[in-house]
Amino acid sequence: MSEYLPCHRPENQTRITDGVCINPLLRPGFNSTKHSDRPDQETSDWWNRAYILEQEYEPSDDTYSGYVTRIKTIGAELGFEVIPEEEWNLTQKENLQLFLNAYSDGKAYTVRILDGGCHDRSSNKGSYPTLDDALAVAKQIK
Repeated sequence: MSEYLPCHRPENQTRITDGVCINPLLRPGFNSTKHSDRPDQETSDWWNRAYILEQEYEPSDDTYSGYVTRIKTIGAELGFEVIPEEEWNLTQKENLQLFLNAYSDGKAYTVRILDGGCHDRSSNKGSYPTLDDALAVAKQIK
């Protein structure tokens, strides 16, 4: 497990709004560590403290060839088949449009909290179309 450093502590984050950390620098492995294995200071700092992650749209694959490689390796084991490039391009445009319809400013604001809802990661409390919406939720649950 990576070390919990001072730069990971909530009070040392570079962006805090109304007491809520936005895009905090978390310890590598923060969302893949059993709560019982966490450093005591990390648990003390982050338990029941909501934070927000800003996320721009990211396609699952940057290129059609990347998609083909992924489907032929991992996807084949799951029964997926490669779709034609034209269909893949159309799907990429549709996925982007769906994202922009839900998050009109081009970002999703996801509220998370380390609260025991999951045994080895923070709990997802939803994604919101504006920072103000996410802040309202984060302040309500913290």
